[in-house]
Amino acid sequence: MKIGVLGYDYGELDPDGPVIVEKGRARGHEMSFCTLEEVTCRARRTGGFDVLLGGEEAESFDAVLSRARLYGDDWRERAEKLELVSSVQGLPVFDPSDIYVMGHSKFLMAQRLAAAGLPVPPIRTATCLDDVAQACEEWGKTILKPSFGYGGTDVERICDPQADAEVAQTLIDRYGILVCQPWWPTKYGEFRLTIGGHATCEAMFKLPPVGSWKCKTMEGATFERIDPPADLAEIAFRAAEVLDFTLAGVDLLPTPDGYVILEVNPLPGLLNMLGDVSRHSLLMAV
Repeated sequence: MKIGVLGYDYGELDPDGPVIVEKGRARGHEMSFCTLEEVTCRARRTGGFDVLLGGEEAESFDAVLSRARLYGDDWRERAEKLELVSSVQGLPVFDPSDIYVMGHSKFLMAQRLAAAGLPVPPIRTATCLDDVAQACEEWGKTILKPSFGYGGTDVERICDPQADAEVAQTLIDRYGILVCQPWWPTKYGEFRLTIGGHATCEAMFKLPPVGSWKCKTMEGATFERIDPPADLAEIAFRAAEVLDFTLAGVDLLPTPDGYVILEVNPLPGLLNMLGDVSRHSLLMAV
């Protein structure tokens, strides 16, 4: 097969894209790599245009695997390019633009998961300080974050709406509309399950660093690979299936009322932390 990989970058921040190319070649596939910056159009003499991936016609590929970055000030242009690739007739894309964009939106993701009966936190929008104050009155400590955020950027815990008003207002000014949901203690850790289709389920257990409540490995959280309990794995598989993700990173928090899905990432990164086998996940899923 001739497989194209749309990468986040050339390995500077996401080392897994180039590794997928290596693993694909080792499995006998013809592999090509490019980023969304290298998706272009070329006019046809008969009218319309061809979509090119790094100079190669998209129609020449048997499939495209996307680890593309949609975040940033130019997200509209990036989403448009992914839609161009996804709309090439007869070209399977894993995952196409509509699924990808839905997966990046925390509002849309939570809506779909909740509709399927999966355990997600209650969510409300916050567009002003009064909204934040009402959330704190209902839930106590409250999380504020952008819907189209990533990497834990601008995720803040509001403990006192008056004392933390400056933090909240800064986020409101920056994004306009925020996701607002209750905060649960994370001192007992959270789980990340990486799902590849129905064939792969790899998991790790993460603990926040001393003095922090964020279980972010890039911010000092410790982690270990685990064999997930059957009920935890079932929730993760169902979440990936409901969202139609080929590859998904499912973050789950244990609470007194059971597991809660904090987020499902359509672009789980740093797969190599879990060992060489996890780098096969996307290819295995296809």
